[in-house]
Amino acid sequence: MKKSIMMTLAFLTIAAWVSAQQKWSDLTAEEKQMKLEAFRADNQKFLKDSLGLTKTQMDDIDNVNICYLSTLDRIDRYGKTDSGKEEYAKAVTAARSAQLDAIMGAEKRKHFQAYVKAKLKKSGAIK
Repeated sequence: MKKSIMMTLAFLTIAAWVSAQQKWSDLTAEEKQMKLEAFRADNQKFLKDSLGLTKTQMDDIDNVNICYLSTLDRIDRYGKTDSGKEEYAKAVTAARSAQLDAIMGAEKRKHFQAYVKAKLKKSGAIK
């Protein structure tokens, strides 16, 4: 279950990146899985090698992301209005940011965000 939720998170991050190279909908399930795993492996390598995160920190980041995604799912499922859902989602996102800052430090998190953004820009997924 943990792996499938992490794959969902990776999908959210790379959907735009993949679409620039090939439409996501045109890929087979196996191709999607391979792209998700490669993207996540690159990110994990960066977190470990460039930012010096430990296995425990990386596991904690995975747990934060799993909780974040399941909370967003519950907000979507049980929220009454779009504005209410958005308000809750903003609060949950702020809490996630605070947790990631506590785990890896604000500077390392900003560095990782810049790394992912540069990857997406290079792929043409974002401008």
